[in-house]
Amino acid sequence: MALITDEIDLEREYSPSMWSKRFSSSQEVTEHHVNVVTAASEAVINNVPHKLEIEYGATPGQKLDILGTDLPDDSPILVFIHGGYWQMLSREASRYLAQPLHRFRIKTIVVGYDLCPVATLPEIVNQIQNAAKFVFEYAEKMGSRGVYFAGHSAGAHLVAKLLSNSDFLDSTEGSQRLQGAFLISGIFDLREVVHTSVNLAVQLPIEWSVPLSPQFDCFTHLQARKVRVYILAGQYDSPTFKKQSREFYELLHNTCLMQNMYLEIKDNFDHFDIVECFALDDNYLKNLLVHDIRKHL
Repeated sequence: MALITDEIDLEREYSPSMWSKRFSSSQEVTEHHVNVVTAASEAVINNVPHKLEIEYGATPGQKLDILGTDLPDDSPILVFIHGGYWQMLSREASRYLAQPLHRFRIKTIVVGYDLCPVATLPEIVNQIQNAAKFVFEYAEKMGSRGVYFAGHSAGAHLVAKLLSNSDFLDSTEGSQRLQGAFLISGIFDLREVVHTSVNLAVQLPIEWSVPLSPQFDCFTHLQARKVRVYILAGQYDSPTFKKQSREFYELLHNTCLMQNMYLEIKDNFDHFDIVECFALDDNYLKNLLVHDIRKHL
């Protein structure tokens, strides 16, 4: 990905709320998003059997929720990693996608993690690996038919970093149950974002931006596992966010020579309602996931 730091307004390009067409100010966009996902997440707790705040690590943020504990042991599992530029949002406000999936007998596991600046980005990447180890071992114990990961924005970055770790996947019991991933409005190249206000809390040294960018990782090991990867962004994501999704797709498809790759820029969605819609009974993530399960499991 070519750096164009001098030619564009990086602060605006990496401020997703400034590109939405739904509200008159970026503050309204973010406030609406928090209100929508929080209310929908609370509704899930009232309607879907669950087990909350399961510790997968020693620090306060390393907890996950299992939603759909009444479903058969072998049910497929979707693991969701929230966004928020590694410094905002929470596990508690990220349960909203579980109810439509529950109706199709899919369990949802929502992963929390410590946020910057309390945790560093390398520490968060490691925490997601710890959570994935827990999930794979749980899936193995339960006999789950398949495990999928989904991440939004910074969460898509964290899922991509997890997928790049071939040593982890090769050495973790249950990882053979990995079926696919959904990377939604993700950030895959960190070289520019370190020059924005995002980095005030993340505090990522410039020299770490390449090692922590999935855009420079190798994913060829996923081909043998026949993992399906769905890369999605919104029409009203910023040009830079859409470019990051396209270039990550090109990396996987052309450089890593992966098959089972899908890229879609979704019409009429922005960076926020592209996931807010997951609380609705009929939404594209549920439809893609159900189709993949019926085709492959």
